[in-house]
Amino acid sequence: MRILVTGASGFVGTALCRELLARGHTVRAAVRRLVPPSAVPSQLHQILVPDIAAEFDRRALVDGVGTVVHLAAIAHRSNLHDGEMRRVNCDAAVRLAQAAAGSVRRFIFLSSVKVHGEDSGSMTYAEDDALEPQDSYGRSKLEAERALTETAARSGIELVIVRPPLVYGPEVKANFLRLLGWVDSGLPLPFASVRNRRSLIYVGNLVDALARLAEHPAARGPFLVSDDESVSTPELVSRIARALGKPARLLPAPLALLRAAAIIAGRRDEIRRLTGNLAIDSLRARRLLDWRPPYTLDAGLAQTARWFKSVRA
Repeated sequence: MRILVTGASGFVGTALCRELLARGHTVRAAVRRLVPPSAVPSQLHQILVPDIAAEFDRRALVDGVGTVVHLAAIAHRSNLHDGEMRRVNCDAAVRLAQAAAGSVRRFIFLSSVKVHGEDSGSMTYAEDDALEPQDSYGRSKLEAERALTETAARSGIELVIVRPPLVYGPEVKANFLRLLGWVDSGLPLPFASVRNRRSLIYVGNLVDALARLAEHPAARGPFLVSDDESVSTPELVSRIARALGKPARLLPAPLALLRAAAIIAGRRDEIRRLTGNLAIDSLRARRLLDWRPPYTLDAGLAQTARWFKSVRA
């Protein structure tokens, strides 16, 4: 199968291109910066797209491909206004789907579990639960989902929407990278009293799910995918520490105090993620696609820790 991957030089995109090539697919990679041929698989066909949301003829991207996997997005830049987030995360996706209509069979859109909101109490999300994003990133992804659904209904293209939780693995950035650094430093972390449940997904599990969604004839609509187990923040810290070969230093602290300190430090969203609940149910992917995550949480953390220690050496 010939597959277009946008955002192909990113954290998830790089791993997905390798996975698809290993499965025998032909991959066209839309990248913001060309990667030297010596650093990518020889079969990978790179196309330079500096700004996926700019005005350009997208037909050259989709010509001759059967499936599009659209990963390109803004995820970790909180200083952007809603309009710019919408331009990249929503408008660019819709324009690509419109260009693909009539020639491409399937369009796979990487959304986010953030379209469901955060801090859900004891609830475990499923695909048909309420959609109530609480930040500009989640809102832009939900707008894209709705606009793509309308485009697919008009054109007949097969639309697949994937809503992962936090993705971790080698080359991870942002919040998870900071957490690795905190645990590796040996400094005590005030999370011993946190009693939450959060789902994560190892990048190897996510790209396996994306490849299955590209290949499976029944794949349609939204899918939540995650690792097999959800964990509390202190559990996650302890297991990261074990993977790094470090002691887990956890101290108890009242939740109200943690949140107040985070507000003062300008890290309210970060502490909400570390103390709140966000568990998901991957039952639809398991039943419809017969999909199971190939990597356990501990295996994924071990690979991540190995990479982290190599770049810190």
